[in-house]
Amino acid sequence: MSQNETKTDGPETKAEPETSEKKPSQIGVLDLERLVELDFVRTTEAAALSAYRWLGKGDPHAARIAAIDAMRGTLDLTSVSATVIFGDRHDLQSDGITVGEKLGNWMEGSLKVDLAVIPVDGVNLVSRGLWGAITVLVAASREGDQSALLKLPCDHMEKIAFGPAVAASPAQVHLNASVRDNLEIIATGCRKRVRDLSVEVLDRDRHSDLVADIRKAGASVCLIREGEIAACMAPSLPDSGIDVYMGTGGATEAVIAAAALRCLGGGMLARVAPRDDQEKQQITEALGKGAFDKQYRADDLARGDNVIFCATGISDGSILRGIHVDGNRASSASVVMRTRFRTTRKIYATHDLSKKTIRLRSANGEVAV
Repeated sequence: MSQNETKTDGPETKAEPETSEKKPSQIGVLDLERLVELDFVRTTEAAALSAYRWLGKGDPHAARIAAIDAMRGTLDLTSVSATVIFGDRHDLQSDGITVGEKLGNWMEGSLKVDLAVIPVDGVNLVSRGLWGAITVLVAASREGDQSALLKLPCDHMEKIAFGPAVAASPAQVHLNASVRDNLEIIATGCRKRVRDLSVEVLDRDRHSDLVADIRKAGASVCLIREGEIAACMAPSLPDSGIDVYMGTGGATEAVIAAAALRCLGGGMLARVAPRDDQEKQQITEALGKGAFDKQYRADDLARGDNVIFCATGISDGSILRGIHVDGNRASSASVVMRTRFRTTRKIYATHDLSKKTIRLRSANGEVAV
């Protein structure tokens, strides 16, 4: 039966008119997420391409501002109504993407999301021309009146991140357990000996005892200066060479990494790590005295099924290849994932630099790369 024919051998029914008022209600959150996924990839691509121009040039502030400008400008063209709840908190200078900032074009019927953004995760890696820098965006539809991304009144968290095999293991790691006991559980899940494990740790003075305990247990330590999000993701990615991440780092990075691990099937444990008595008092007032014992899992930090994680490599790293330029062509590698389906898409793009433009907020228009 054609679309315009009417059925006459039964009770008469009136077809609902296809009005413009009905169409938005027919487009659910899932459909809107599918529509904007590629736009989020374009956003992190633009930020990575812009930051890459400063790779190895000794100016971390310029690299960060370039990525921020491109991220804002590209999102200006994206059909989302986005509110930043985790912004760029780097201390280099102002002009960062701030908490509460509105991004996207805010058109009627657009996808409403909370955003967590790190325009350059590893800004000093870019400045020094080192490996492992990425640009990251996480978008999450709200769970009722609450954000799907948990906001905690602290800057640092102690954490341990591990892959899917360990997450599915009957024996579970615990932040109160000894380093040796946790490594034995992880080794069993990975079907390795403890001495064959590779543990990634931020190279900080506060981790001297942790590093000593890992080596005493027999495992290898891979020290990194920056790039905590990639480090947390690495145990959940094949062929990364990393089995677990341990240590104390950023709370924002913990939430963003948790979103990625929700998509990858990996796991994380994290708890607040106050730096001083003032922060300890703030945490106590907000969460109670029990906050210091509570261990958050990945699905506590990034909740629900409507979370999108997107990242693009700036310099070569364990999870993504960086930007490479050959003549008039640049190549980029990105990943986009969703918690609902745990689909991981890696997108390899080639950009013709003789034609490629990026929309910058500062220029209010397209600018050649």
